[in-house]
Amino acid sequence: MENEKEIISQKSNNGIGIVNFFEGKNILVTGATGFLAKALIEKMLRTTPKVNKIYLLIRAKDKEAAFLRLKNEVNYGVRIIQNLEEMHGESYRLFIKNKLVPIVGNIYEPNLGMDIIISQKIAQEIDLIIDSAAITTFDERYDLALDANVNGPYQLMMFAKKCKKLKLLMHYSTAYANGEREGIILEKPFTMGESITKEKITSISPFIEFPSLDVENEMGLISKLKKNIKNNCLDQIMKDLGLERTIDPLIYFYQKGDLPCILGDPNGLVDLVPVDMVVNATMAAIAKYGYLQNPELNIYHLTSTFTNPVSFSQIFDYFYDFFKLFPFVNSKGDTIEVKKVRFFDKISDFENYIWEVLSKQHEVQDEKEVAKIQMRFKRKVKYLKHITKLYEPYMFYKGWFHNGNMQKLMGDMSEEEKISFEIDVTKINWRNYFVKTHIPGLQKYVLQGKKIN
Repeated sequence: MENEKEIISQKSNNGIGIVNFFEGKNILVTGATGFLAKALIEKMLRTTPKVNKIYLLIRAKDKEAAFLRLKNEVNYGVRIIQNLEEMHGESYRLFIKNKLVPIVGNIYEPNLGMDIIISQKIAQEIDLIIDSAAITTFDERYDLALDANVNGPYQLMMFAKKCKKLKLLMHYSTAYANGEREGIILEKPFTMGESITKEKITSISPFIEFPSLDVENEMGLISKLKKNIKNNCLDQIMKDLGLERTIDPLIYFYQKGDLPCILGDPNGLVDLVPVDMVVNATMAAIAKYGYLQNPELNIYHLTSTFTNPVSFSQIFDYFYDFFKLFPFVNSKGDTIEVKKVRFFDKISDFENYIWEVLSKQHEVQDEKEVAKIQMRFKRKVKYLKHITKLYEPYMFYKGWFHNGNMQKLMGDMSEEEKISFEIDVTKINWRNYFVKTHIPGLQKYVLQGKKIN
């Protein structure tokens, strides 16, 4: 009872009490070598240095290989960790060694693929699990996507049930897991038996049967395919299945002059939230519910469409403004001049315009060269249609993500916490964000050292 009074008093004076909550905690992080997890680890170590241990689940053949991945991909030499190095100076490596513990494992396997002794030790010690394991590629093979999005979380939940001290499990997911819902989408979970497909069909007729995903059947399908199909065919079949049943975000082709038009709604809204806000919201939500200890499922939309919307046409205008001032130079030394992108709502119009632009860019008189140019055009058009197919669900998306829970979380924070753990997306100036942060960051950190033709 005294402890409860102390927590209530502490929170009333200090908002949520984010920093104090993480003190002495042992945390298991999956997807530890990914971009989001690295940003989260850095923030926890920098702002809550009294956290006890952060166990990092890393896929590796042995402990030595796991340590090497930790060294190369998570801490030493990674720019995101520079603030920590500056804070601790010569004691930085000792600080990291005492805080970060690489664990050999695989989230797709029972016991998360850990050694039985290690898994028992961690199950006894950890207070929090943060699941950031994810696949972020465009057209991942279906078996790998199913492992990441279905089997992985299942295995993690099974392991979590063994953790005696566990106060909370935090799982990341894209807001677009809401599928084809339209209008305002609330922060509420699905319950067993619910289905977006069912909602659509039963709104027309309550008697029509609807398709559903049977996980065991899907895993069985993959297993049979792997056994019965030659290896050289399997990879493409799995990619085709992944393309059919999964979606992923848009990327940057516009700067290269390869994307003169878009298949999509120019007024459609897009959610792009800076990673530091995702990290801050994660820590704030963990602390809030870690203190409360209520056995419930809580969902937060860290999104912008409801409170600070930005459209595709606006974003591409910002891209245009940037690349007019700082044009892209390809590996041949050619400066690429971009034009304002055009939007189409039919794939045939999209394809015809691509052909028109390519033809104007490469007028050839020599008949011998015409065939070669035509073949090159076909390959490029096919590729752009492929990309368009991947992004089509986003480009015509009609949902707006309500973020009332996020606003309430902000209201729980003290003024000091609001500064140290900023989560207010209404403060984002989208032009400044894209022109001064997003595009320069993409060029410096993502494309650095990569040859682009």
